[in-house]
Amino acid sequence: MKEIYNKSVPVIVLFILVNSLAFIFKTFLHDHGFGIKFLLAANLLLFCLSQLAFFIQMRGLKSVNINAFIRSVYASLLIKIFIVIIALAIYLFMTKGKINRPSLFTSMALYILYTFIEVRQLMKISRRKTNG
Repeated sequence: MKEIYNKSVPVIVLFILVNSLAFIFKTFLHDHGFGIKFLLAANLLLFCLSQLAFFIQMRGLKSVNINAFIRSVYASLLIKIFIVIIALAIYLFMTKGKINRPSLFTSMALYILYTFIEVRQLMKISRRKTNG
């Protein structure tokens, strides 16, 4: 459990950093067409999904069967994709199809960033497991 917490630190730092920047530059972002609530909600959703996916993948990595790890990667990917699609559908329904493009593209970049950090942390753990 301690290893999961230690490897979650970069994701937690990213979450805090994005929220802090959103609040610090709130006026600037609003003036340039960003939806602050959308950004904060997307950041929270991506943070939670990243933590959930990381936990699922860590359980798969601890298994001696390599297929269990592969299944955990696929399962976490599918969970993330479906939840993001559902959240986007809810957003589109609530805004009656009016998309805030700057916030949407920023959220897509955040998704990539969270996924990059998640994969990087898992690769570090995986290397240590095979070398140790």
